[in-house]
Amino acid sequence: MIRSPLFLRLFSAILISLGLFSAAAYVFSVPFIEEKAYEIERDASRTILDNVFELVSRIRVGLEEQRTSTVESYKTRLRDVLELAVGYIEHVYARADRGEITMEEARREAMEGLHAFRYGNGDYVWAIGYDSVILSHPSPDYEGRKSDDLRDNLGRHILPTIVATAKREGEGFQTYPWWRPNGDERAPKLSFFKDLSKRGIIVGTGAYLADVDAEVERRKAEAIEDLRQALRKLRIARTGYLYIFDSANRMIIHPNSNIEGTAFGDRLNSATGRPIAEDLKAAAAKGMPLTYLWDKPDDPGNYAYEKISWVRHFEGFDWYIASSVYVDELRRSSVVLGNRILAIGMALMAAGSLLGYVAVGRLVRPLRRLADTAAQVRAGDLDAQSGIRRGDEIGLLGTAFDGMVRQLRDTVATLDSRVRDRTAALAEAETRQRVILDAIPACIAGLDRDGRLTFANLRWAELVGRDKGEVIGRDLAAVVGRRAMAALGPHLDRCLSGSVVTFEYAFPRDGRDMVTKTTLIPHRGEEGAVTGLFVLTLDITDEKQTERQLVEAQRLKAVGQLSGGLAHDFNNLLSIIIGNLSAARDRYAAVEGLDAYLEPAQRAGRRGADITARLLAFSRQQPLKPEPIELCGLLRDMAVLLRRSFPSSIAIGVPEEGRECWTIADQTQLENALVNLAINARDAMASGGRLDIAVGIRKLEGDQSFDEPVRPDDYLEIRVSDTGTGFTPEALARAVEPFFTTKALGSGLGLSMVYGFVKQSRGYLRIDSRPGEGTAVTLLLPRAEPVARLQDADPASAEPQPGGWSGQLALVAEDNDDVRQVMRQQLVDLGFSVVEAASGDEAAELVEQIDGLSLLVSDIVMPGLSGVELARRARLLRPAMRVVLVSGFAVEYGDVPADAVILRKPWDKRDLVAAIGHAAEPAPA
Repeated sequence: MIRSPLFLRLFSAILISLGLFSAAAYVFSVPFIEEKAYEIERDASRTILDNVFELVSRIRVGLEEQRTSTVESYKTRLRDVLELAVGYIEHVYARADRGEITMEEARREAMEGLHAFRYGNGDYVWAIGYDSVILSHPSPDYEGRKSDDLRDNLGRHILPTIVATAKREGEGFQTYPWWRPNGDERAPKLSFFKDLSKRGIIVGTGAYLADVDAEVERRKAEAIEDLRQALRKLRIARTGYLYIFDSANRMIIHPNSNIEGTAFGDRLNSATGRPIAEDLKAAAAKGMPLTYLWDKPDDPGNYAYEKISWVRHFEGFDWYIASSVYVDELRRSSVVLGNRILAIGMALMAAGSLLGYVAVGRLVRPLRRLADTAAQVRAGDLDAQSGIRRGDEIGLLGTAFDGMVRQLRDTVATLDSRVRDRTAALAEAETRQRVILDAIPACIAGLDRDGRLTFANLRWAELVGRDKGEVIGRDLAAVVGRRAMAALGPHLDRCLSGSVVTFEYAFPRDGRDMVTKTTLIPHRGEEGAVTGLFVLTLDITDEKQTERQLVEAQRLKAVGQLSGGLAHDFNNLLSIIIGNLSAARDRYAAVEGLDAYLEPAQRAGRRGADITARLLAFSRQQPLKPEPIELCGLLRDMAVLLRRSFPSSIAIGVPEEGRECWTIADQTQLENALVNLAINARDAMASGGRLDIAVGIRKLEGDQSFDEPVRPDDYLEIRVSDTGTGFTPEALARAVEPFFTTKALGSGLGLSMVYGFVKQSRGYLRIDSRPGEGTAVTLLLPRAEPVARLQDADPASAEPQPGGWSGQLALVAEDNDDVRQVMRQQLVDLGFSVVEAASGDEAAELVEQIDGLSLLVSDIVMPGLSGVELARRARLLRPAMRVVLVSGFAVEYGDVPADAVILRKPWDKRDLVAAIGHAAEPAPA
């Protein structure tokens, strides 16, 4: 206290005045003391004003921090939601990249899938194209809509701005006005978007800022109300107070509630002639107090009393915070003090000194204490209290200040409670997001930079065979094992260096290899550094199995094309060999012993023809005549023949009487295929067993277990099963390859012929077998509707007989000289005169130039004009001409003349006679 400058000045003045003379004390000391007391009261009002200003600043900072935190939380959620949507889109387009669906189907499926994304307060995911057309939006009013009428408040196009930013920076945030769902007015919306340049689309999601601003405004209103109640209780001197108005001269807070919300800018300052509100603003800008005339509560309307105000401008809210106190109230205590000092000095110096000491100490001590408390509050100690309990203005000021600090502490506590409530709401939203992530058909996880798992959905935990709660926080290597970590390590390092990494990884699971496709996405912090990564894993085991089946089907198709080419060339050779051998036997039949050499050669030629027929069957190039077949009856007829030729130790089961199943196929080739399968089953059951041939109707939807994926349709299923030795896995993989056999004397063409026949008949094949457990061969053939049965024709009457062709003229068109020579010789032997042509073009000229041609025998496949086109032209020129087409390939019969006959290579003379005889029959109506 003694060291206080204020105390020393006051007490010294008292002693000097008392020591000299009372008059001098009155003249010099009393005015001085009054002035200093006035300054103390005035400075106290400024201190209170500063404390209120600091309180408002803290309120402003708290509101800004709350708004920033809320906006950042929204941004983080928008990023997470959009990453999930992008992962889904990339998954759909990956199917198109693999050829499972078309790009258009992938685009449509991806856009339709985005409609299902919902989160938060009705928020959604949208997509637009580079042409600023909305591709996906939950509201049909916007989907497909162009950007012409979508503008922000400045008239700028919204969508083109987003497109330009996305293409330039890859991703970003943008705020723009947008319509609320089911509403007509627009509100500011914050959106995060990302450019999927590979797909030519931009995907984004957003949230309305009005939700954030409404919460901030509500808290601001509560803070203003708390501040209003505190300021109404606060007094400076006896009747002084604090008030707040804005830049529009509208009163925000005032002790008189009737003045709040009104404009007071029309009251003039008599000293300056300007509005008092403008003078207060000017005083705030200068940092100086303003003195003006005002009325008193006990003398309303009489603006003759001098007042002084300190004013500060708070730019955060654009407020002006002012203190207001009557000057005479500030001077009252100093006048009283001066009079007491004068009286006591005149009476007794000692008493005056003591009185001065007590009076000055009583004046300075609470003010000092109040100033120290204000400094503590300013430093952040909201528990600080002045503890001043007095009945005068200083006591009132101390009590009001302590109450204001307590109110501020309660306000801060309320804000903390609301922040905790908001945090709980965000946690609930995060829980909903985790439920959504667990339901997504993908394995998703998150890793920090040290390789620890920060997040994992249910499917990822199931993928590694762990509980979801068990893997969080653990090191990845400890979860997946050292072997998997050695394979994953390089990919993780690449992702942590900033690259998006996609790779495939296979591992054993439940007795088979599971193949996964994983995408690693780096997660960047605020400064752009990679702080972790996101993991998106998909099970592509079924896709890989389908890919392997397609590769195997393509390989067998290539082998079939090669086999078909070889069989075609070999057919030409066999035609020459068999034809010449037949001619030699006919011409030199009288030569003793020659037939013993020619007959085995002819058998070998026919055996070669059978082999080429099997090769053509495998290569799907054999001539077929598909027709409706009742299969159950056919199998029962075949069973009679099989039981006669099979050992009695083999039991044969076929469909029972009274059942019918129809299919479309070439009956002869179908019988050959079934006989081949039955013979293979017989050879596999050397010690006896059972052969079952079952038939059934099946409706399939994309079955993956056959040689290639089955097209959805109704099929007739033929299952030939035995109890024989079965196939080894190695032999099963090559079972349908030509010339591969497990028999000591087999040709290796039996199953190849069956496979080729099934594929040429638009069917499917599957072989199930295990060593020692038998084999089951399943055929799927197109199902047919029942048709009326036709009476079998008399074979004797249907067989043409040679004769009656002597002197007729025939044209032979064949590009192979040797084959043409054989054909010419056989026709000559039958009585024809023969004209030859080496190409279709040459034959066409001969048809036009030569009259009297009664027969045309032409190869189908020739350089230039084909045999089918040659036959069509010949029939136009000469309708009565008979046409025989020769080929070893399957042909499309739609362009062949109705009465043309196909002669299959290689042939013998009897086949040629039959073909000419059939060609002579009238064409069907």
